[in-house]
Amino acid sequence: MPDRPESLEQRLARVVEPLPGATPYDNTRPISVAPGTPPRPLIDILIERFPHIPAAEWESRCDAGRFTGPTGRVLSKTGPVAAGSRVIQHFPATTEPAVATDIRVVHEDDWLLVLDKPAPLPMHPAGRFNRNTLQHFLRLAMAPEIPLPVHRLDANTTGLVVFARDRGSCHALQRQFAGGTVAKRYLVRVHGHPPNDGFELSYPISNAPGQTGTHAVDHANGRPSHTGFTVLSRLDDGTSLLEARPGTGRTNQIRIHLWQAGYPICGDPAYLTNQRIGATQTLAPEDPPMALHALRLAFRHPRDGRAVEFVSSRELRWTSRDDRTA
Repeated sequence: MPDRPESLEQRLARVVEPLPGATPYDNTRPISVAPGTPPRPLIDILIERFPHIPAAEWESRCDAGRFTGPTGRVLSKTGPVAAGSRVIQHFPATTEPAVATDIRVVHEDDWLLVLDKPAPLPMHPAGRFNRNTLQHFLRLAMAPEIPLPVHRLDANTTGLVVFARDRGSCHALQRQFAGGTVAKRYLVRVHGHPPNDGFELSYPISNAPGQTGTHAVDHANGRPSHTGFTVLSRLDDGTSLLEARPGTGRTNQIRIHLWQAGYPICGDPAYLTNQRIGATQTLAPEDPPMALHALRLAFRHPRDGRAVEFVSSRELRWTSRDDRTA
């Protein structure tokens, strides 16, 4: 009998052992300069585009010759960069932090994939991560096919995420997410006991990240956002288990709404208790988990418009009433 072809889960398990980002390699990242602006020094562009990274760090990278122009010439930090240019940032001998790899396939057909993402695992290249990302793992496992992410979850968030297998399906699904017609349900454990069994939060959220890469409530210029919550249980250790129903999809939305309301998520490394901001963005696999899980998704299938619903079956240690470490 011929061997049965590997399932997608088996292929994913194979490409993450060892982790692709564990072996040192030379990485590059492009930076596109907006058109329609006068030439400006490279250092000014970097500081303005990436305010969450200290200016001294950009100075150090420039002095090390880590930026080149389209011809490969090393750029100085004070040299003018023309509008519409493409600058390449170099990261020599890169090794990436370890990530979780227990990726589960909830649904697979010719149009879409629904995966159950572990944490910590970034969705796509950003910051310290390039090869150790869900998107890169999928490209390795499904080559030559390139699946397209329809939406995203934070690196520290577990649960359901959707990828499309063609551009038409991707656009159809993204329109549903953007239009607020996708039903999303999250489980979340927070510090504190909200007094009401059900409540809603609508703080506007900043569009650009701050100094540490976090977003914040911005009443003047923030983007409208809305999340509904139901208290499932109030636990003896001073925490509560909630269901969250985001009506919009802003970056860090559930985390920011709860943090601003005085109920930060247990294990969140960035939005801490007492309105503090942490210095860490992505947890390590051995750290206590951030207690936020994308439990359920319901939407219209891009092929024929039929209603489909998917539920995560991942076991979560932090949902237990007897768990005192969350």
